[in-house]
Amino acid sequence: MADMAEAAETGPDTRPDTGADTGRTPWFLIAALYVAGLIAAGQFAKISLTLAPLQAAYPDAPVAFAVSGVAVTGILFGVMAGGLVARLGTRRAVLWGLAGSALAGGAQALLPAFTVLMGLRVAEGAGHLLLVVAIPTMMAGLSTDRDRPLVMGLWATFFGVGFALAAVLIGDGLAPVYAGHAALAAGVGAILWRALPRVPVPPSAPPRLADHLMIYTTPRLFAPGLGHGLYATLFLALVTFLPPLFGSPWLSPVLPLAGLAGSLLAGPLMRRLPPGRLVGGGFMALACAFGLVWLAGDAGAYLAIPAMALSGVVAAAGFAAVPWLNPTMADRARANGAMAQLGNVGTFSGTPVIAAAGAAALLPITIALCVFAALLTGLAYRAASRR
Repeated sequence: MADMAEAAETGPDTRPDTGADTGRTPWFLIAALYVAGLIAAGQFAKISLTLAPLQAAYPDAPVAFAVSGVAVTGILFGVMAGGLVARLGTRRAVLWGLAGSALAGGAQALLPAFTVLMGLRVAEGAGHLLLVVAIPTMMAGLSTDRDRPLVMGLWATFFGVGFALAAVLIGDGLAPVYAGHAALAAGVGAILWRALPRVPVPPSAPPRLADHLMIYTTPRLFAPGLGHGLYATLFLALVTFLPPLFGSPWLSPVLPLAGLAGSLLAGPLMRRLPPGRLVGGGFMALACAFGLVWLAGDAGAYLAIPAMALSGVVAAAGFAAVPWLNPTMADRARANGAMAQLGNVGTFSGTPVIAAAGAAALLPITIALCVFAALLTGLAYRAASRR
């Protein structure tokens, strides 16, 4: 690790893959960055899992907006966050994101007026964006070519694992939960401040609104985000509505775990299949799997488990496609910005659409959306590969 830092400081090294340069993946740094990702997931989980006591603390306030505030920030500024990370460099972006989470979370623990709380959530949303764009960009750069699919598959589990851990650890007290999350962010930030290599940042233009046009007309930058947005649209809706559809509440904890298992399985698969092909093929396999779930009647509850595992494969392949299509750190940051933006669009929209259509429409809509996603991502990845 010290050798990496010394090599970085001797000159303007703009090579994208530190792990490839050294011939080995620094697993301690990968693990520390993954923990930072769990903290980013906790920025959502800490509010979602304390919504009832939060409503009691602010009885006349629309506290549900405190959950969606981070998602709205991602929808509006995801692409610009990619440009900002490219300009700052991944090391500074990760450290700033953790510092912002620590400061905003610590202030939230004081339970200020609701308008102030919402302002702190918006500020925390900015830090969240820096983390979810910079961390996978840095993890891909640190890992070797051989290990990169496995590392990206691991990263794809951060949100589900973060939520699961938060559900186990979080208690009822608002102040201890928010202060504890802030302390974790500060502690991990201190570790990464000492551990992360100081790689010089090549000069880049500041983020602009015009970056949206550039990214969404460049297939290698938007193709991974396109698949991720469609996956995110499905995931929350399926986890929310499948258990009551089959009258099987036991599915609620099982389905996210199945998705996590699929994401870990994707790493070995991507040593044999390119990520782009796995995304398109995975969506088509999902359409077939949920077709069987629909036809199986009550037994569909059990078939939904391997179907959700397939969705985890799609998610991991999408993250791995970013470094597969984009050789430079700056372009990877921009592509991860599109991933964050479109992922938040999917998370924000999927559940309300299914709720409006009715639970009975869940499986037909899922099958149609998977077929549409297979065709659309297939075209996008083909265009990206050609260029």
